[in-house]
Amino acid sequence: MIWLDGQLVDAEHAKVSVFDRGFLYGDGLFETLPVYDGMPFLLDEHLRRLQDGARALRYVDPPSEQHWRAAAAAVIGSCKEPSSTLRLWMSRGRSAGLSCSGAHRPTWVAACLPARHYEPHIHEQGTTLFAGQCIHPLPDQSPTAHKHANYLGSILAFDEAQTHAADEALLCNARGQVCEGAYSNLFFVLDGELITPPLSEGPLAGIARACVLSLAAALGLRHAERPLAYARLGEAEEAFMTNSLIGLAPIRRVVDARGTVAEWVPGPITRRLGAAYADLVRKRTGAAWPPVHRPSHTTQRS
Repeated sequence: MIWLDGQLVDAEHAKVSVFDRGFLYGDGLFETLPVYDGMPFLLDEHLRRLQDGARALRYVDPPSEQHWRAAAAAVIGSCKEPSSTLRLWMSRGRSAGLSCSGAHRPTWVAACLPARHYEPHIHEQGTTLFAGQCIHPLPDQSPTAHKHANYLGSILAFDEAQTHAADEALLCNARGQVCEGAYSNLFFVLDGELITPPLSEGPLAGIARACVLSLAAALGLRHAERPLAYARLGEAEEAFMTNSLIGLAPIRRVVDARGTVAEWVPGPITRRLGAAYADLVRKRTGAAWPPVHRPSHTTQRS
């Protein structure tokens, strides 16, 4: 079942106009989060980001948090699987041409999709990231902190990474600073301090990113949001990536067209934060994290 503009409908009857701005221009916002044993993890945080994005993009009369909660409860309740992926998305709606002036009714959708599963090595040994040719925009060029639907840069970066047998892409901005992955935020340990690129360098304001920063503070770990030049990756002692579906996963190495840039093994800070993340999932939902993996043919990316 799909929640479409305030109604629960069968998936085959869920239709969106070909003149919708989300379809025409990528003028939309979305959230993707895991549902563990029927409990959406960090739903409040995702809804706040969705509302913040609607304000930043100047959407007229977007659905309230209460409307989104009702939609989420309805589609989760209709889902046959206890663990799944909750997807929330909306567009500005319909209007003629590029002008936003005629778009007064956002299109909004909620769906409960199959749980996304990742290869066991993602959480156990770690991931390989490929740094390719795509340059990540800066916040003054695009609303990078918000999870908007204009995802072409990430799509192309991830496609390039896949052609090099990598699990994820690593994107830098025009200043040569590490920004983020195609679908993840990035963390590094440098001189014993946990660092992640600040929002001023262009990464998404990731929910799992904020969660890990909060866990680091609770554990008393030295941490900061500050730039890291791509040229300094080899100086880092540890590295890991985060997103809402993967949670936290070590980074094993970064490669580019010239070869290996840096290599790591899961270190003590990565392990401590992984354990703290697992504890948080268990406290909020009662579920184990990371979840049990299915065979690799079911693996999907986020």
